[in-house]
Amino acid sequence: MSSQRELEDKKKALAKYLGVSPEKITESKGTLYTFKALYHGPNRAYLVLTDIEANVAARRAIKSRLWLVSLESIFSYFDIDSYPADALDKIPHDEIRKINAEITKLLDKTCGTEILAEKMLKLGNRSNILADYDQKERQSDNFYIYRLF
Repeated sequence: MSSQRELEDKKKALAKYLGVSPEKITESKGTLYTFKALYHGPNRAYLVLTDIEANVAARRAIKSRLWLVSLESIFSYFDIDSYPADALDKIPHDEIRKINAEITKLLDKTCGTEILAEKMLKLGNRSNILADYDQKERQSDNFYIYRLF
């Protein structure tokens, strides 16, 4: 978790990147992967993280989205033109959490989720994992910026 000073520095870095004043940046009430999201207006949310925080967040994201990683891999392998996120409209979220827990069990009994996360990060997938909006990692000052929506 970030200190209040670091949170202010993150707001300044995001404001600088967006070309707005820091007063236009607000923080989330809750957290995502244990980090505060920052907002510019009601329809634009970002994670602003240090390099270490981004790696921590990516590992947590991978573990919570194994179902998505699995489907993306299958669709890519077989060249299927479909989007795993479409499942979110067709399957209740609690069922997706159960499916994810079962995939986690399978991975933990074989290679382990940490090995998968390490391989994914070594291949440069951090931006794909954290930037839901555009899969891009941007830098401002000492922080990495990921647009969520």
